[in-house]
Amino acid sequence: MQYFRSLTGQQRTFAVTLLLVAFVLAFPSLLIPKEHSFFWLNFFHCKMLDHFFVTYTYAGDGLFSLFLALLLFVLNNRLLGFRILLAFLISGLIAQVLKKAVHLPRPMAALGTDSYCHFIDGVTHSGYNSFPSGHTTSAFALALLCALHTKHAGFRWLFFFLACMVGYSRIYLGQHFLPDVFVGMLIGGATAIGVYTSVQCPFWLKKQRAVSEGVPA
Repeated sequence: MQYFRSLTGQQRTFAVTLLLVAFVLAFPSLLIPKEHSFFWLNFFHCKMLDHFFVTYTYAGDGLFSLFLALLLFVLNNRLLGFRILLAFLISGLIAQVLKKAVHLPRPMAALGTDSYCHFIDGVTHSGYNSFPSGHTTSAFALALLCALHTKHAGFRWLFFFLACMVGYSRIYLGQHFLPDVFVGMLIGGATAIGVYTSVQCPFWLKKQRAVSEGVPA
């Protein structure tokens, strides 16, 4: 409740819409067998989309979040940079602990190459660390923090859409099932909201502001 009181009207609309989207996505993620939703969501493949998603999925890589946080520090937007860095570390740790604890197979290990022909050589991984999607977790932590830091409603929805595209890229590339992506969305989103509401100006940012405020115009 404290979080919603601190939001402006537009931010409340955005937050409520995100909750509705999560509620809607919960049904296919939890009620439909993940193998079925995987085939439904991979109804179309082509070389152009293969190349696009192979490149675009790196927007959910941890190095991308770290690079953006560093860039924001250089551009003197230290609060957002610090929050992105913290959200990346927290959400990434949660995702990695769950991967080790749950130990579910990736699509290639679960389905095999005989039943699905769109796995990409050199890109699609096998193994048993599918749940949750780490790329989706990082993408949503980053996107929601950026969305909460902007006053422009259009940019909020753009950030959200870009994060959703990262999540879909993980399914398209055969790296994850829908529940893996859905839980990654929840972890990343919840971490972003928690960091945004609880982490204020770090001490070095406060000191910088105090100095700048003491300089006469």
